[in-house]
Amino acid sequence: MTEIRWGIMSAANIAFDQLVPALRRSGRAVVSAVASKSKGKAERFQVPTIYENYQELLNDPDIDAVYIPLPNSLHAEWAVKAMNHGKHVLLEKPAALTENEMLSIKKAAEDNGVVFMEAFMYQFHRQHTRVKELLQSNLIGQYQHAKAHFSWKLENNADIRLNRELGGGAMRDVGCYGFHAITQLVGFKPMKLSMIGKVHPEFGVDTTSTCVLIDDQLRTAEITASMELPFINRYEIIGSNGTIIVDSSFRPDVSDDGFGKITVKDDNGNIILFERWKDDQYLNQVEHFHECILNKKDPIYNANHSLEMARYLEKSYQSLQNHSVLLDVN
Repeated sequence: MTEIRWGIMSAANIAFDQLVPALRRSGRAVVSAVASKSKGKAERFQVPTIYENYQELLNDPDIDAVYIPLPNSLHAEWAVKAMNHGKHVLLEKPAALTENEMLSIKKAAEDNGVVFMEAFMYQFHRQHTRVKELLQSNLIGQYQHAKAHFSWKLENNADIRLNRELGGGAMRDVGCYGFHAITQLVGFKPMKLSMIGKVHPEFGVDTTSTCVLIDDQLRTAEITASMELPFINRYEIIGSNGTIIVDSSFRPDVSDDGFGKITVKDDNGNIILFERWKDDQYLNQVEHFHECILNKKDPIYNANHSLEMARYLEKSYQSLQNHSVLLDVN
């Protein structure tokens, strides 16, 4: 196999605007089919085959891999079905609403010998490799606190991200990026967490929320997510000797200049380093996925990492719903 034949499960905007163009920039991908109940939306992809339902797509023996950008509540169901049909799966974040859902995804991937990866595309931007280098260099000393903020204004009240039954909510939508950056890139592993938030009285989902975390070394972290504040996406790592600030950290592609920015300040607030990084995070993501399929490798971000993420998000929402303070994560 030298080419990966892709099927897209739904005609979601993220697929049309970002993922499919990235596949077409790759020399190893063919976008063969789209499955959608909306023929008009599917036709804009200009693919050879359009299926009216998702099962038809999975029944197609000529599809090697599927990209699933369905509503959050449908992720686990269709990821498992796809892998049981022998398809490799790139699944939009968050992969699952619960730890048990993620366990079923992990088992399906293992049972069927296929590649599974949760689509946190931002981690494939090289600015984050540079952040890891800076952390390892001890430039800011040992980190003691980390914080992430991702917000944007959702103005459509019919949007699925405001639908509780479909797994809506700010922390699931954009807060998961902050969770990923803090726990997977920085390496902060919470022992306890607590989440508070503004729950919409009509829709029943958090529209702005903050999660506070503490680890077994008594280091702290905070993650803020909002669907009603100005567009901001950044994370910070605060150490004994200074701070690393990563601006446009999750969507550098839509920043004013298309660059992610890394600023390092000393413990007096003086800037001692500033760098701008540009990269193609969506293309890098699909190329890594192709590499794993073609060479039978495990992704650098695999199902075990996604299992951690599912646990953190599930515990966060339990804390919000039960008004729990410092809920045990494990």
